[in-house]
Amino acid sequence: MPATRRASPRSSPWALSADHHVGGEVLRVWERPGSPKGAPRIVLAHGFEENWDTWLPLAEHLPPQLRLTALDLPWRAGSSYSWTERGSSTVWLERALELLAEPPAAIVAHSFGASSLLELLTRSAQVAQVPAVLVAPVYRPHDRAVDENFFADAVLRFRGVLAEGMAVQLGPRARRLDAGLRELMQNKIRDRVEPHGFLQLYAMLARSPRLALDRVTVPVQLISGIDDPSAPPTAVDRLRSGLKDLTIHQEWGLGHFCQVQQAPKVAAEALAFLGALGIGRFDAAGIGRPADALRVQEAMSA
Repeated sequence: MPATRRASPRSSPWALSADHHVGGEVLRVWERPGSPKGAPRIVLAHGFEENWDTWLPLAEHLPPQLRLTALDLPWRAGSSYSWTERGSSTVWLERALELLAEPPAAIVAHSFGASSLLELLTRSAQVAQVPAVLVAPVYRPHDRAVDENFFADAVLRFRGVLAEGMAVQLGPRARRLDAGLRELMQNKIRDRVEPHGFLQLYAMLARSPRLALDRVTVPVQLISGIDDPSAPPTAVDRLRSGLKDLTIHQEWGLGHFCQVQQAPKVAAEALAFLGALGIGRFDAAGIGRPADALRVQEAMSA
């Protein structure tokens, strides 16, 4: 009997469909049950210090006409970061995608996972040559020297995202925690993640200006907050000019963890993008909004 994992009270538990070990590290694939035969598969790739089930709030707003597959990747919450000795995040993401029985119809990735996916696309890896939705990606254009000031700023931003991620994981409990206890918990996370985890993110930021964006041939959607420092306006402008087929949805107030905190909004935008590409068929109750689909279609054909 396949392993199962929790879901919301309104849905069935997800099932473990693959459990693959590579050099002491584990990759897992989780499936949402109940999709009709032949439903397009949408792969979900989580970010730094998150888990595959970070996608459950978003999955609640994605219709059963989509077959959802969530990857459990080595940079999951609680990681020892020994995976960094056996390949970059891009290599590990490619390994995880190779576990799928058939190619997905699209990949949705968040934060560090989104940046890893973008880099994989620039390498023209066959396993990832499908439309991509990048939710709050971490990206840096070539507008700042990689010097000690940049390093110090990157550390502060990294710690800020770790703290925000911990608060999201805790949910309502975070507001009830004593400030001293909350700081102690944050310090424990930093002690475990730094330096190996941070250095992976820093290396990615250093590489990002040199990514061959012109090699990306698939449609890409970017969903993020206008004020999210992970992809500042100059970074978005660089992606806009470098990617051949990019649809952008940005708005004030979308947080870095919007796939959890503002799941209905992210789901609606992603479904509009997928629907415009002919991926899935969504009725009025299936979240896909005709006006959004029309707007995205017009943006893609402009």
